[in-house]
Amino acid sequence: MGKVSFISGIVCIALGGILYTTERFIAVFQYGIEVVPVKLNGNGSLPSEPSMPAIFDNFFVGLLLFLGLALLAYGIVHTFKNNVHLK
Repeated sequence: MGKVSFISGIVCIALGGILYTTERFIAVFQYGIEVVPVKLNGNGSLPSEPSMPAIFDNFFVGLLLFLGLALLAYGIVHTFKNNVHLK
């Protein structure tokens, strides 16, 4: 059970990271879509940089991060508790 929790924790953290990176990519892509027509026309105002999402703006990123850390910690403790015999 410890190894399964450990691997599940790593997978949850990785999924949270992929989701957060995808959100940031979409923000930059959306910024490019907004800026290109303004630069081509030469008039109007545009933001100086894209508005990037914070890490906890998406509920699932935070949930996957905390769940992954909890599963990772449980897997480490459970694995070492079953494998190390202190006498």
